[in-house]
Amino acid sequence: MKPSLILHRPVTLLIRSNSAMPPKTAETAPHPLPAARDLRQDHRDHIITCKRRWMSVSWELQRIQQEENTLEGQLSRCPRSSGAPYLNQHISEASFYIPIYAQPSPLSPGRKRALLIGINYKGQRCELRGCNNDIHNILPCLINQWGYHPRDIVQLIDDGYRPPPTRQNILLEMHRLASYSRAGDSMFFYFSGHGGQVRDLDGDEVDGYDEFICPVDYQQSGVINDDEIHEIMVKPLAAGSRLTALFDSCHSGTVLDLPYLYDSRQCTFVDGVTPGARIRKHSQAQVVCFSGCEDFEESESITMPGRPIGGLMTFAFIHVFSCTQALTFQNRFEQIRAFVREILPDARQHPQFSCSNPLDITLPFYI
Repeated sequence: MKPSLILHRPVTLLIRSNSAMPPKTAETAPHPLPAARDLRQDHRDHIITCKRRWMSVSWELQRIQQEENTLEGQLSRCPRSSGAPYLNQHISEASFYIPIYAQPSPLSPGRKRALLIGINYKGQRCELRGCNNDIHNILPCLINQWGYHPRDIVQLIDDGYRPPPTRQNILLEMHRLASYSRAGDSMFFYFSGHGGQVRDLDGDEVDGYDEFICPVDYQQSGVINDDEIHEIMVKPLAAGSRLTALFDSCHSGTVLDLPYLYDSRQCTFVDGVTPGARIRKHSQAQVVCFSGCEDFEESESITMPGRPIGGLMTFAFIHVFSCTQALTFQNRFEQIRAFVREILPDARQHPQFSCSNPLDITLPFYI
């Protein structure tokens, strides 16, 4: 909110000369008036003070405008924005096949619930084209392959037909997803939209920056940073429950603030947060997060054969997890990276994998 401005109206002081004043007697003389030069000095001091206040307010307004321009500029330069060039890779049908009616993977004994968010930011400067499509691409997999019932899937999409992905709605559904969990439950969270970075203020980030996602009304209500997401959707999870999250957005590498980040080069886990924050970010649930890129990278969109434009990470995730074989954590993550590398040989985007607790990556992994 821009600060309100209080403008002080100049005051004209009329000083009567002493010669025009009637003589004063000892009985009737009022208290002596200040000298004219003192009043003029007070007037000048008042004007100087007002100018300083105005300059201070003006500088603050400029700072706020610069921050807004920085965020708008960052989002408008995103490769998934409508104004940016899109990849239009000619990929063979054989390299991307989704068996929509394949047998579902083994179900957990608990309930399965999902929250899907896709935001195109229609009509805004940072408008995207493929994020609503991403929801339509991943939804059949949740229902037909991964064992989620339609009534247990919440969709927030800015298409005019479903609840809008406002900041309030997103935080509310995140809270519901986590707070209603119990041991044995499996939950899936998906976000496709804009993401970004801002300077870290609580010292939990290795790189010194918090990551955030942008709701459809971020210009009015603000963004949602990783500290909020972790506090609302990770901390309240019941012990023994499981959450799988997928973020197809820019700067999303550590957007869930999970303590352990998988290093594929060393085949081991490294710090996803600072050592001092590891205890605060601990969870009794099993939380795993697949992110479209590293914290300093941007996510791309592509056009697949017979499908509308969508996020590259989303296509890679669907492609790999549509396989009904008992693949391990490591197998699936390496296949996701291989898929992205095939599309982007110049390696502009490196998917990330993080978790709440150290995992045995040689075990089979299902959604």
